[in-house]
Amino acid sequence: MSTQSHIDKVNLRPNTLPYPHHVGAPKIEPVDVTFFKQNGTRKVNRVLQRRYDELLQEAETLQNSYLTNQEVYDSHYKFEPVIGEIYHLYEESDGSKTLSLISPKEWGKKHLYSVVLNSDLTWTKV
Repeated sequence: MSTQSHIDKVNLRPNTLPYPHHVGAPKIEPVDVTFFKQNGTRKVNRVLQRRYDELLQEAETLQNSYLTNQEVYDSHYKFEPVIGEIYHLYEESDGSKTLSLISPKEWGKKHLYSVVLNSDLTWTKV
């Protein structure tokens, strides 16, 4: 003899069962979510790839800016640069670098690039 009552065997919320709970109940078929998953994955991957590419480009720009600033600040100059002015970076015959106000048209040294000093004291190539 069983010690369980018949109430313990009855589900009081039969509509939550994963199968029909009586003979007249409609057939329950699982929904195929494969297309939803594939479509969602494709869209999310596209968004994440775009953001990844943006971050990669930003990191590359930051690295180039860092290298430019390092090169200009390590160069030889005997004046205090003025914010907003254009300066020219030259390579000397011994490999050292010199920052100058003299434009490449007026000086025969090897011109690397021109820069401008920003208000936050960073250098930007012109």
